[in-house]
Amino acid sequence: MKPPVTVNTSGSYGSSQDCVGVTPEAPHCVGSAGSSNGMSVVPKDQCSLLNLPQLPILKLLGYLSFREILATAKTCTYLKQVITNANLLARRWFATLAAHQQNQFKEIARDISDPDLQYWLGQFTMDTTIADKLCSQCPGKQTTDDDLKTCEAQKRKYFPQVLFYTVGQLMANCRQFKPILTKSILNNPDVNTVSFSTHGDHLVIFRNNHTWTIFGFTAYCQWNEQAGFSYHSWVNPPSPTVETSFMTSGHHVLAWDGYHVAKIFGYNADNSCTEQLSIVHKDRIISADLSDDGHQVVIACYDGSAKIHSWNVAGRWTLAADIADGGRGLKACFSPDGSRVLTHSDSCTKIHRRNGEGGWTLEATSNFDAKSVTFSPDGNQVLMFGVRGMAKILSLNKNGCRLDSSTLGNNKNWIIRATISPDGCHVITVNHQNAKTDSITLKIFSRDSNRNWTEKTGNIPIINPLDPDLPPKFSPDGCHVMAAKDLSNLEILSCDKHGNWMQNSIPLRGKIKRAFFSPDSSHAVVIVPGHRSASIYGFNAARGWIEKNIILHDHNRPQIDASFSADGRHIVTFCCGCSCRAHGSAKYHAKIYGRTGNGNWRERAIITHTGPIRSARFNADGSHIVTASADGTAVILGRYADGSWVNKSILKHSFAVRSAIFSVDSRHVVTVSGKHIVNIWRLVNAGRSLNETMQTEFSP
Repeated sequence: MKPPVTVNTSGSYGSSQDCVGVTPEAPHCVGSAGSSNGMSVVPKDQCSLLNLPQLPILKLLGYLSFREILATAKTCTYLKQVITNANLLARRWFATLAAHQQNQFKEIARDISDPDLQYWLGQFTMDTTIADKLCSQCPGKQTTDDDLKTCEAQKRKYFPQVLFYTVGQLMANCRQFKPILTKSILNNPDVNTVSFSTHGDHLVIFRNNHTWTIFGFTAYCQWNEQAGFSYHSWVNPPSPTVETSFMTSGHHVLAWDGYHVAKIFGYNADNSCTEQLSIVHKDRIISADLSDDGHQVVIACYDGSAKIHSWNVAGRWTLAADIADGGRGLKACFSPDGSRVLTHSDSCTKIHRRNGEGGWTLEATSNFDAKSVTFSPDGNQVLMFGVRGMAKILSLNKNGCRLDSSTLGNNKNWIIRATISPDGCHVITVNHQNAKTDSITLKIFSRDSNRNWTEKTGNIPIINPLDPDLPPKFSPDGCHVMAAKDLSNLEILSCDKHGNWMQNSIPLRGKIKRAFFSPDSSHAVVIVPGHRSASIYGFNAARGWIEKNIILHDHNRPQIDASFSADGRHIVTFCCGCSCRAHGSAKYHAKIYGRTGNGNWRERAIITHTGPIRSARFNADGSHIVTASADGTAVILGRYADGSWVNKSILKHSFAVRSAIFSVDSRHVVTVSGKHIVNIWRLVNAGRSLNETMQTEFSP
């Protein structure tokens, strides 16, 4: 067994046995082309590739994976220079991230100022030329009337890719972090949960008395309370649905109390958060939604009214449309791109489209008796799930012309749930095969080239999908479907290149607790507590789903949880408790496994705690992980530049640590300890000197 990465409780941040990792792994998300040592300079007349102009060379290199580009850069100095000049490593790494992750990084890069960029990179390196070089790629900022930081319309190409790739490299090269406690917040009553803003420069604390507070940091990372709000007890934040009382996109925050009041807050250029608009309705608010760009808000009330407010060029919120339909219990939400609004009541469903004048035009209406209505991910389709066991799909063209709707199901199948795939091409229906029995089945419908929906599978028996961890689900790419046949058998269906769905039955060694796909859809993990294990399965187009590895944990019948890194190349499984009373000397482990070049999974590191592990989460690029334990510690592990995992820091607390998360830019870690304390830590390279004026703050 590979040597574990143990918790360093000595407080030393220098070189120690605690920094010993495991067998080095070729870097995937971090790393560089390296030095030219060992490279050979190949004369151009000996290699036909080097006789090509740079544009065809870059075209060919663009088909390679990150690792292949990295290896190519080490073959000769000429190709290394071509790859470096085109920022090809950064671009290829960036392309491995999910679309929402890329958009989030682009938004942060667009709004960052030069001083903040220098301060951020200064946490991980004393080489100021790195920040200067990045600043030269980013034109100076200008302030608009809305007091938000913006860039000139055209930035140097690939700046977001280079920025976050560089940050990943710098963090990987930090042998250890020296955590700086910049804010300790004592909350009364108890803390429910915490969440970072999309930029990572604001923190929201949700408390058990149904209130939340926003903290933001200004110059030199000083965190201050900036806004707060109360919500009704039946609202359950921070789930990102139209039913919640809190949501944030871009520079705006929408909050509503579950009764009559909704408020819009804005993140300003100086990182303050201020109230911009307060909306009071006569009737109770049923739903409220914020568009993805944060510039549109729709609020629907029980009386059937729905109003859209828009953020205009003058920096003000104005009423843009009143799209009431008079139906009781009206709900409303935006399409993913914010160009459409969907309203749904007990009488009808309507779709409005934003026009060129900034108003909203009725585009389609349906009187289908539906109890659930949702947009497809591309916003061009609407899935309507009916109260009478039927489902319909309403299709819309990009130019706003309505297409005919398609009905899913028939009188023989009573649909009790319907889900559309992330790519909008497939739909799962969960059915009562016979209304007189309790038999539950799954069926898949797919859209063909003519935009018609056809039944692709027969009725596949599954268990009742009431368990939130075991419902039928699509993979992130929409090409696979997972469902539990029973508690000891898993069904995974995969769509081949001809549009046919192939069924894989996976017998398990015990009762399944949880199962989910990796972010890149190539793997799945199944947690079986009774067998003390988490099993990893990989997809092979010729052989289907194959078991790749079994990750075992000790303790008698432990409670196991797991999560993938953002790129799907690493997984962490951790023991969050056990059914028996553990001895005082009991050890609880978090195990990190990494995918090798041939597709197998190998143990990379073990983190040991003396109490149950409450959470284990990767940062945004998957290069670091932080655990939170009941033993009062949070441990940060990171991949070093050579690919090995090392213990980079330990955050000590007086009480059990309930959770620990990275900000999206990885410059901060927030921990929740005990019932009342939230700590904000700033990560700094242990090898550099700190600003002596930095003081720890305590907020009563």
